[in-house]
Amino acid sequence: MLHGLHKLAWRRSALLVMAAVLVVTVLSACGKKEGDSFAFAGQGKGTVVATYDGGNVTEQELDKYLGVFNIMQPGYEQLIEIPQFKEQLLKQYIAYKVLSGQASEETKKKALKDSDEQFKDFKDYAESDANMKATMESKKITNDDVKTYLNLMLVVVDHMNSQVTEDQMKAEYEKNKSSYNPVTLRHILIGTTQTDQTTGETKDLRTSDEALARAKEVKAKLDAGGDWNALAKEYSDDPGSKDNGGLYENADVTQFVEEFKDAALKQEVGKIGDPVETEYGYHIIKVEKRDVLDYKDITQETKDKVKSAIAYNNMSQYMTNDLEKLNVKVTLPEPSPSPSASAGASASPSASPDAAASPSASADAQASETPKS
Repeated sequence: MLHGLHKLAWRRSALLVMAAVLVVTVLSACGKKEGDSFAFAGQGKGTVVATYDGGNVTEQELDKYLGVFNIMQPGYEQLIEIPQFKEQLLKQYIAYKVLSGQASEETKKKALKDSDEQFKDFKDYAESDANMKATMESKKITNDDVKTYLNLMLVVVDHMNSQVTEDQMKAEYEKNKSSYNPVTLRHILIGTTQTDQTTGETKDLRTSDEALARAKEVKAKLDAGGDWNALAKEYSDDPGSKDNGGLYENADVTQFVEEFKDAALKQEVGKIGDPVETEYGYHIIKVEKRDVLDYKDITQETKDKVKSAIAYNNMSQYMTNDLEKLNVKVTLPEPSPSPSASAGASASPSASPDAAASPSASADAQASETPKS
């Protein structure tokens, strides 16, 4: 929803990095060194499950990586047991290892500082949440493992961002200027589901047909001169805006899911549009204002978003083009038939090995600290 699935900062960063598809270059190291902040316990020890030019991955370190990954993405637990998906995550982990080795000392220091801040949020949350404690214990994941994961994620992001030039940023901004400028709009959400912002659990509110009928009812009242403040309070399922007339002032469109973003960028200013369907339900939207600034006038925050969008595209291109150059050989053991894994596969027909790397709403690899709507 537009109020954001305002996840804790540590979870936002983890998810944003998992959305990135990474550049692959050669890392000339293997085995965890003393004091290596970017290496999991077990690196270089035990059964090797993958090799690549310059290094390998052991079963112990992969288990740590997947364990923390699953804490950050609890919905992927069954999918991780699907061989193709697990192999894709393994290859992505190799890419993370490779890039962390390519980062400059300055970049590593910045990443560790950023990670300290994120880890404090995580630790505070974990210590106060019994479910998180139990999950970590069951997966044998320690705070040190989580800290290593965050270090690794953030050094990759900072490294990729450091490769982007000012000229590239100017070109990207001119090409997609409207995507980086603020929009002021009002909306009323007629939800089909509702997500608990603390637990992440989702429950059904109404069917799609019921939501659409209710959205059309709201639009008719607005077209007839109905008051946005009153109607938002009565109808909207977006707790972030229902009490202020559905208003989002000078909003960053990159926080919106694709369908909503499209309407925010293209819908006629001042007109109440037809219901727009997203994964959350139906939205009645009125765009009140769009600003379009010259590159020299945009804020540093906007420049950071431009830079991150370029980094995401670079990551995707290099992962697609250069992974094979590492001569990756995966030697994961053959899985035993598992009813739960089969159930997970059939329950998620749309899931693919790339699902973790390509969430439907991401246009920005670390693009913004603002979660998707």
